Parts: sequence; structure tokens; C-alpha cells
Amino acid sequence: MLKTDTPKTIHLSDYRPHAFEVETIHLTFHLHSSETKVINRLAIRRNPNGDSSEKNLMLDGEELIFNKVSIDGKELPADQYQVSDNGLLLKDVPDSFECVIENTINPEANKALDGLYKSGPIFCTQNEPEGFRRITYYLDRPDVMAKFTTKIIAPKADYPVLLSNGNPIGEGELEGGLHWMEWEDPFPKPAYLYALVAGDLGLVQDTYTTMSGRKIDLRIYCDKGNESRCDHAMESLKKSMKWDEETFGLEYDLDIYMIVAVDAFNMGAMENKGLNIFNSVYVLANQETATDDNFLGIESVVGHEYFHNWTGNRVTCRDWFQLTLKEGLTVFRDQEFSSDLNSRTVQRIQDVQRLRTFQFVEDAGPTSHPIKPTSYIEINNFYTATVYEKGAEVIRMVHTLLGKEGFRKGMDKYFELYDGQAVTTEDFLHAMSVANNNFDFTQFKNWYNQSGTPQVEVHWDYDESAQELKLKVEQSCPPTPGQSKKEPFHFPFAVALLDDEGKEMTLNLKQDGAVEQNQIDNGLLHITLPQETFTFTGVAKKPHVSLNRGFSAPIRVKAPYKLEDFFFMMAKDTDLFNRYEAVQRSSSELIYKLLREHNEGKELSVHSGFVESFGLLVSDKNLDPAVKAMLLGIPSLTLLAQEHNPVDYQAIHQVRTFVQKTLAKAFKTQLIEVYQENATPGEYQLDPLSVGKRALRSRVLSLLTYCEDDEVAKLADNHFRAATNMTEEISGLTCLSLIGGEIFEKASQAFYDKWKNDTLVIQKWIAVSAGSYRDETFDRLPLIEKDPVYNSSVPNLVRSLLGSFARNHVQFHHESGRGYRYLADKILEMDGINPQVASRLASAYKDYKRLKPAMKELMGKELKRIVEKEDLSKNVYEIVSKTLKDS
Repeated sequence: MLKTDTPKTIHLSDYRPHAFEVETIHLTFHLHSSETKVINRLAIRRNPNGDSSEKNLMLDGEELIFNKVSIDGKELPADQYQVSDNGLLLKDVPDSFECVIENTINPEANKALDGLYKSGPIFCTQNEPEGFRRITYYLDRPDVMAKFTTKIIAPKADYPVLLSNGNPIGEGELEGGLHWMEWEDPFPKPAYLYALVAGDLGLVQDTYTTMSGRKIDLRIYCDKGNESRCDHAMESLKKSMKWDEETFGLEYDLDIYMIVAVDAFNMGAMENKGLNIFNSVYVLANQETATDDNFLGIESVVGHEYFHNWTGNRVTCRDWFQLTLKEGLTVFRDQEFSSDLNSRTVQRIQDVQRLRTFQFVEDAGPTSHPIKPTSYIEINNFYTATVYEKGAEVIRMVHTLLGKEGFRKGMDKYFELYDGQAVTTEDFLHAMSVANNNFDFTQFKNWYNQSGTPQVEVHWDYDESAQELKLKVEQSCPPTPGQSKKEPFHFPFAVALLDDEGKEMTLNLKQDGAVEQNQIDNGLLHITLPQETFTFTGVAKKPHVSLNRGFSAPIRVKAPYKLEDFFFMMAKDTDLFNRYEAVQRSSSELIYKLLREHNEGKELSVHSGFVESFGLLVSDKNLDPAVKAMLLGIPSLTLLAQEHNPVDYQAIHQVRTFVQKTLAKAFKTQLIEVYQENATPGEYQLDPLSVGKRALRSRVLSLLTYCEDDEVAKLADNHFRAATNMTEEISGLTCLSLIGGEIFEKASQAFYDKWKNDTLVIQKWIAVSAGSYRDETFDRLPLIEKDPVYNSSVPNLVRSLLGSFARNHVQFHHESGRGYRYLADKILEMDGINPQVASRLASAYKDYKRLKPAMKELMGKELKRIVEKEDLSKNVYEIVSKTLKDS
């Protein structure tokens, strides 16, 4: 792209059904590392719902070498077609015809990892959203659904395993050491769900018997030698299949289900029908190489991709603006799956942490967009926290509003109405509505169409004589790019009134005025108006008000809480999420207060009531260890910066460090006791209690490092060196990275020497090295780049180094501007290799408009350098140009 070019913007309002549709497609691949030949046989007919006046057919195609094309058995002369960089135009085609296209591609040169490429010695594909057009010419859009058949021909010695979607229907030997295998998928699908894999792979095999008695062949393919690390993924798959049957009545529909683990992959995993391709980090695990979080992440991602079989594959998106239709719904499903298998409270807290850390920032930044955007330049840029995490919260609100049974009825109706179709978010809400007495989602649709995080301000007045409490709720939503005015949202708002012992009072809602339009069921209010007042009667004593319990809506709540109110909720709120919330809110307010005093040059002191309340949590032996680990966490720099404008990461870090030092020194003895009491000796167990104990040990050890003394340094070093599992080994190394100095350098070298030949593990070492707040971190980056363990063409390694550094706010926002320059250099380098990875790195500059003037000037210089580069990808252009425009 030249500097004068402006990439084309795609608009939802321009959607039209295509004039043609594909009934069947038969693909033949003659695999070769640099010259793969593709024969593409298409049965095409006119779409009765498309434009009947359109006589030409444009097939999408990029980075292809065109060989020839024929229609109904006759090769077309050059004047009957036109080949361009964007595809193949067929002129004056009949209403129904067979088209055969031959083209050549170079998988080995495909470093963007879109379409067909090589991950080491393995051929594999990634076609979502628009990668199929890099394989062959086709109508590469999600509303064109066809039945796929694939024949793969390759040298048997190098590629004994040949895989594609569906069920195998034939195989055989050919001359010259070649062999072939043919696959047929009986279910129509869009091209983005197509997959092909070929290689010399190891195999782990099992079976699952469905609720109707069908036996499904389960297979996980990986690099040979890694078979023993696939057991957890296989068990996670079987748990997923069982959960979906029991929870939603959904049974798997093919005879075989395959997962392939590859190292070079842009995403976490891909739900291709019957042949999921996974980033190896979400498949391979054992206690020596994977942390508890890795194990739980594998369980979640395996579940997510399996659940897509129905919510994404059987019912798919009409267009890419509907991406949250499949992703928001499936994220909600995998969150519920993980909640049912593990701790629901911890899962909820972690889900909200991710939402606030990534999506709230996105909603307040230059790339803010609704969960169903109305335009895009590059659709890859919209695989975002908004579409996924906020989309899941919107589905969760539907679940809350309808109840568990109502939501299940809505899901049943969704599949009854739309199985085998490409549909919209409106279709999903329609199914939910008709299955639940025509529930009115009219106003609720604002969640799909409006960006930004709603702000909800709550006030209350207690009348002792009348024994009434009036709760006033006001909602608003700040302006976001392209949306200056917002309509009110409809959302569920869970509340409780607690007595002095923390016991929940009975809620009696006075029915008068506007309140008649609202409901309350187990403390759930329906908020629909800009301002509403709810009157609760029979409130004998002044209550403690608990709001947005369980995080019932993805909103920011402002209420007239005093610190003492938070201290009460930390100790006695019956909603464990709100106990966590009380810690977060009270520590945030304290840090903001200290930040003001820091800027005024005053001596700092942490509120004694907070210190005391925190100490009660430390000594509370009745708390579940996993929940306790969450409660003892202080808000991250990312979360604290959201309420600070202009943002000063260095100052926030200094004050946050002061608070942690105060707490660590005040409760050193008790924290060491908690650390020792939660040891998990003996054989490694992945049960919730053991996982919780290890999480709690890691939490208190991390806090203890702020004591900055030799006793804690020795404790952390012993934790690292005595570890019998990766959870404790990497947590020990991380704690030592906070301490720094020779003790960390020795541990870091020991870890490197032990694991340098294991790519998945060495990624953790890179992330710890790049994520340390200490000043020596920056000098370490170029050394890692030059190390043999690093490869800039492998996205996992790039994310471990550059992604970790970009999230390291202290070093990335260094006052010299060196962090901005370094990352800009790397983005420009990566843009020529993998634009998707480069554009995700570019989102690190999202705070541009909120920085102090001096820092903003330094960042702006790098942003302008990026956007002015010739041949910049549209991926990076869209992110950076929006960031500059937003300021």
C-alpha cells in the first residue's frame, strides 16, 4: 500500500446476498512445499435470493498462480475471464454450470500463516476469516455454504498422514512413492471452516459413545514424541462432548473428531468441521512442562472449539459483522463448562478480570466498536475482546433475563429454526424471544449496536420511620468514535440488602409509578430507563447495599460507598464476587488517594482500616484457597490506569509498589504461614483444591517479595529449585524476577539450560524475561531476539517476547520513549512477515490520547512513522490510523 492509498472500508449496510451459490466443491491437492497444485471443481448455480441481473462471477483469490479454467468441460479462452491480484472474473456465465479451476500456490513462502502453509514439516491451513482465497479461487464469504470433498496426493514417506474435513471415503497408493486419501464432509459449510493437514505425525486415539449410542473415533495428532502430552486434551474433549449433551442436548454429528497441534499458528485454535487445528500450547501438557493455568486453558479451549460444532458450524454467520453470533455465544458456553468443572466463583472473577483488563480498555480507546460492528477495513482486526468477551457477557445477560430453563428453550428453538444456515444476531434473539413467550429484546439490542461501557450511578436513602429504602439508578454511556449519543440499555442488575451480620434481607419491592415496569426475582432488577427509582419496603434496619452481584451486567458502577463499607463487604458480603470487588474498589481508591499525595510531594501512609481488613483476609482459614488467592490480589497497573487521566504509569507503579510493601511487611509472618500451610506435597494433582493451594502460595510469595529481604529471596529461590511441577517452577522464577540481581540471573540461566530445547516451555522464560518491571529488562530484549530459541516467524514466540514487553507498562512507557521506538521497529518488521501479529502488537499504543504531553509526543512520533511507511498492511494501517485520529 502506498502512503497515498486509503484502504477500502467495508460496511454492514452494503450487505447483499451473492448472485451465485456453490452447491458442491471437490478439491484435489498435489502437495509440494513450494509448488502445490490445486484442482478446484465447483458446481455453481444462480442464487434465487441474489441479483438476477448479474451476469459475471467474481471469485476471490490472493497470492495464487492461475493456470487455467473451464466451464462445463470447455477451457475458457483469455477473453472470457480476467485474473487480478484480488481474484478471477468469469464473464457472462450461465445460471447453472460446473467450473474447474487449476492454480498453484507456494505454502513454504506463506509466512502470514493464512491459507495453506507449512508449520515446520507439516502442511496445515488457517482459513478464518478469509484465508481460503489464498488456496484457490472461490466465493470466500460465510454465507456461501457448500458440501466439500477433498482428495490429497503427497509423498507417503514424508506425509503418511493426510487429513481433511468430514469422514474418510477412500485411500490408495500411486506410482513414485505417492499415496492419496479422500475425505467427504456431508454438512454444507463456508470456506472458512475448511481444513487440510499433511505430515508425519504422532497419534493419540480414543473413543466416545454419544447419548444415542454412536461410537465416535477421537484422534489427536502432534509431533512425534509429544504423544504423552496429549492425554489432558483428550480427556478435556470427552468432558466437552458429555457436557454439551447434558447441558444443551447437543450430540456430535460425524464419525470422527480430530485435533492437530501445530507450533506456527496465528490464533489459539480453529474449529474447522471435524478437523480442529490447534496452537500446540492449547494441546500439549504434562506437570513438568505445563502450569495449572495451562491445563485449565487447554480444557477451556478444547471445549470452546468443540462447542463451535453447533454454535458456529451447524449454524454459522451470515457475514463477518455477525462474528459475535458464534464467538460471544461459544465463549459463554466454554465459561459455563469451566465453571461447572471447576470453581464457579474463581471462573467468574477471572472472566471479569479479562473483560476489564482488555475489553474495558478497548471500549474506552481509539478502536472502540460494538460487539456487532458496522464497518471494518480488515476483518482480522475485529477478533477482539469486545466481540468475544463482551459478546459473552451479552449472552450471559440473555441467560440471566430468561433463566436457565428459558435459555435452554431458546437454544433449542435456535437450532430448530436455523440449523444448516448462515444467520444474524437478530435471528438468535428472535429464537430466544419466541421460545420465551415473545420476550421483548427490542431495547436489549442496543448492546449489539452501541459501543462503550455503560456507567451506572446509584444512590440510596433509608427512611427508618417508614422502614423503606429508595434506590435510585442512573445510566449513561460515554461517547465513543462514531457514536456521540447513546440510547439507554436494558440490563439485569443484581442487588441485595445486608444486615450488620452480612445476612441477606428479604426484598419487597413497592409497586408504584415506573417501577411497575420492572421485575425483581431473587434480587434481580431490570434496568431500562435513564433514571429509575426502586422502593424497598419492610427494611427494619439501615442495610448495607450490595450492587451488581456476580457482575450481573458489564458496566461500571459508581456508588456513595465509604471505605468502611468496602471493609464490611470484604469480610461479610454473601456474594463472593462482591467480596473480591470490595478489595479491588477499596485498594483502587486508596491508591488514587496516595497518587494525589505522591504528586503533591506528601509522605505516604496506607489507611489503617484497609491494612486491618486485608489482614483479616490473610488469616481467614475458612476461605477456599483459590478464592482467597483472588481476594489477596491488588488491582493491576492496567486496571488502575483506566481511572487515571492523564495516565502516568511510572507514578501508579511507585504508589502500587508502596501499598504492596506496606501489606507485605505488616503481615510477613502470617503470609509465610499461609505459604507453608498450602504446600501440596506428594504426587501432582489437578483437582480444584490442589490448584487453589498452588495459586494461593504463588500469590503470597509474590506479595512477600516486596519485603525486599534475604529471607524472602531465599524462600523464593527454594520455591523455584524445589519445584516438582511447572506451576511452582515458573511462579518461583517470576517472583525472583521481581527481586532481580544475581539470584534471579542464576535461576534464569538454570531454567534456560533445562528447557531451551522445549519451545512451549521456553516461551514462559521469554515472557518472564520481557515482563519484569526492572530496568535491565530492556537490555535483555535484543539478546533474546538473537538467541537460537527465538524465531520471529513463530507467533507464539513473538507474543511471548513483544507481547509481554508491550504489556509491561513500566518499561514500555519508559520516559525516554525507548519502549515506543523499539516496538514500532518490531511492528514494521513483523508487518512484512505476518500482518495479523503486527496489528495486534500495534494495539499497545491505545493509550496515546491519555498520556502526559511529553509521553504523548514521543508515542505520536512512532505512530506517525508506522502509518507513513510505504506498503503498510491494511491490518496495521487500520489500528494505527484510528489511534492517531482518536487523539
